[in-house]
Amino acid sequence: MSTPEPDLLASLQSQIGALQADNAALRAQLNQQEIQARQWLLRRTTEIQYDAEEQRRAETLQRVFYRIAERATAGLSFYDFLQVVHQLLRELMFADNFYVALHDHDRGLMDYPYYVDEKDGDVMQREGVPCKRGMTEYVLESGKPQLMDAARFQELRHQGLMAEATGDLTFSSWLGVPMQIRGRMGGVLVVQGYTPDVIYDEDDVNILGFFANHVSAAIERYQAIEELRKSEARYRSVIENVGVGVVVVQDGRMVFVNPSMERIVGHSTQALMAMPFTGTIHPDDVPAVVERHQKRLRGEPVEETYSFRIITDQGQIRTLDLSAVLLQWGHRDATLLFVVDATARVEAEQNQKRALQQQIELNDLKSRFITMASHEFRTPLATIHGSVDLLMHYQDRMPADKKRLTLLKIDDAVERMTHMLENVLVIGRSDAGRLQFKPQPSQVSMFCKSLVDELRSAMAEPFSRIRLAMDLPPDSETYLLDETLMRNIVGNLLSNAIKYSPHGGQVMLQVQPRPGELLLRVSDQGIGIPLADQPQLFESFHRASNVGNISGTGLGLSIVREAVQCHGGSISVESATGQGSTFTVILTAPAAPKESAP
Repeated sequence: MSTPEPDLLASLQSQIGALQADNAALRAQLNQQEIQARQWLLRRTTEIQYDAEEQRRAETLQRVFYRIAERATAGLSFYDFLQVVHQLLRELMFADNFYVALHDHDRGLMDYPYYVDEKDGDVMQREGVPCKRGMTEYVLESGKPQLMDAARFQELRHQGLMAEATGDLTFSSWLGVPMQIRGRMGGVLVVQGYTPDVIYDEDDVNILGFFANHVSAAIERYQAIEELRKSEARYRSVIENVGVGVVVVQDGRMVFVNPSMERIVGHSTQALMAMPFTGTIHPDDVPAVVERHQKRLRGEPVEETYSFRIITDQGQIRTLDLSAVLLQWGHRDATLLFVVDATARVEAEQNQKRALQQQIELNDLKSRFITMASHEFRTPLATIHGSVDLLMHYQDRMPADKKRLTLLKIDDAVERMTHMLENVLVIGRSDAGRLQFKPQPSQVSMFCKSLVDELRSAMAEPFSRIRLAMDLPPDSETYLLDETLMRNIVGNLLSNAIKYSPHGGQVMLQVQPRPGELLLRVSDQGIGIPLADQPQLFESFHRASNVGNISGTGLGLSIVREAVQCHGGSISVESATGQGSTFTVILTAPAAPKESAP
């Protein structure tokens, strides 16, 4: 075998080297292409994953924002709506701690209608909080999202921008985003975390900012709906509570009744619409109301407003003022009635008339008092003056018995005036409601006998003309009575019986026990009381027309009546002119418990 030539061998080796170099270059190129293919595949996979994540996030955002818009018009309370907002935000980011702050520009206050926090609880959920230098206000002032951690918070605090921050401040990350409401910074959405694994970033800022845009629009719509609802409620409240009844009458029946009309007449709408429109009107007023109603339907002139009475479901009679106009209801003629409860006004007018009458009576009472005082005080004053004048000029020539008689006249006159003044004071206390009733155990018979002895001394001359008879219970029987008031009752009745028996006759005092009561009867055979005077007999300063020159103030029987009423009793009179009088008093007077023997 022959050996190759050196040149051919070198050529082959050179070709082999070139092929090997090409092969290495091809392998390097292939490796580079494989690396590029893997990088492209990884990048594409990442892009596809990112696109899928973005698609999922977009779908989640779309679903969340749809739910926000839907729940904003679902009729929820504002708190319940914000609670839904909170639940939806949790689907987008960590938001266990979340609150909503709304700025009231007009009042310069902050409202926190929703506040949920694992550290603060809901104690920060308040309204009308004064603005301060805190994190929430800082977001509002800046008008930008603010991402806080402990370091940035301390830095801002050193600058005085967080001087009044409140609540738990141990957060690890805090994010607040402003909300545009009605064209200005109207609120802030805030999330925060307290653990190191909760760290908000720019993606969270974007998410919460995007979320805040939709929430602010929903809050604005919700507030508008709430204001509209409140406005409707206010108008409805005004219509229902203004006190004006509104009724539509058609074909003789009510076809519309507002709630105020229900309250005025005391019948339900169903009941009113089931009866003729005159169903609640007082029977005496029905003809006039029907006549006016028919005139109005015929187009005849009718007074604009008139009054009538109705009977409520409780049987009360009330007075209403009515005004009406014609209108079309369901394309047919009807009458629109406006009804106002005028009962209070009518009662006020009646009270005013009564007050005027009372004033007239008071003036008359004053006149009678002045007349009585000028007449009744003149006689004892004249007696005192004459007696004093007599003593001053003739006492050295008067015998002792004449002096004593003159002094007795003065004493009697003073006693008479004192008695009259005491009666006036008793009446005054009674009118002021200060007449006191203090029952104590009293031996009625002993009391009456003692009082008779006093009258016998005080009224010696008229007493001598009458025959006194008494029918009293045993001295030992004791009853619960007010002896001061009893003195007014028995004393006045007996003194009147004696005084108005100028021609003598018998005066009878009877006291008869009854179960829980005492019957007192005082009768005389005196001048009697005219029938026409008896209705006013117990009024102050009233005196019968036949008393003539018999002195008196007209207060005695008025005092008797007040004292009887304090005892829970009653008084009546039977009398005829010239035939005497009988006064019968029944007092509530239980027997006093007997004291046990020692």
